[in-house]
Amino acid sequence: PEMALAYITDCNLATVCSMAMMKKRPKHEFERQMSIAQSSVTWMQEFGIDFTGTRAQDVVEAGSVEAWVERFLEK
Repeated sequence: PEMALAYITDCNLATVCSMAMMKKRPKHEFERQMSIAQSSVTWMQEFGIDFTGTRAQDVVEAGSVEAWVERFLEK
């Protein structure tokens, strides 16, 4: 189960990253995906799941999904 959550979280963060780089992205869907990603990362932390080598590790280091995604946003 731990590896499954880590995998799903990583895939969701890849979606968030991809959406962030779009010139035109659906705002509400982007916000929904970021919320799902943040919940997943939080669960990984709460359950003590090792996120080494995943995008979740970068999110934790950045402080949040919102902070992490800033570098990918199409301006």
